[in-house]
Amino acid sequence: MKKILLKLIILSSSCLAIVWLLLFSSSSFYGDFNLYYTKEGDDGEYYLNMYQHLPTTPIAVYKLIDGYDKYFWVLYNKEGKEIWHSPYYAYLSDDISGMAIPTKKNNLLRYSSNEGWEAIDLTDKINQVNGKK
Repeated sequence: MKKILLKLIILSSSCLAIVWLLLFSSSSFYGDFNLYYTKEGDDGEYYLNMYQHLPTTPIAVYKLIDGYDKYFWVLYNKEGKEIWHSPYYAYLSDDISGMAIPTKKNNLLRYSSNEGWEAIDLTDKINQVNGKK
């Protein structure tokens, strides 16, 4: 009975690990090793890091070989606390022209996505990270 239970646990853990690696990992891990670019907001309150997807999924490998739209973005406040992460399945270009990073007076983030320009209000997330809600 214990052997069957142990085999079942090992099999299910292995399946979960494989599914996780195939679906989530290309933008789950980031740091200085895959940092491509940093853009600071106008007032220095927030900054946006552009990271390169890691080649851990078949889609990520294809995108890295293809050469286009291979980045994801993470927004931080000036203390380095993460506020926003681009969608995990988004493979974004390195186009920063027209991008708007939040400021103390405006919590709107505007960035170029695969579907065109996206604008999102980050007031709730900023308040949550700053402990105001």
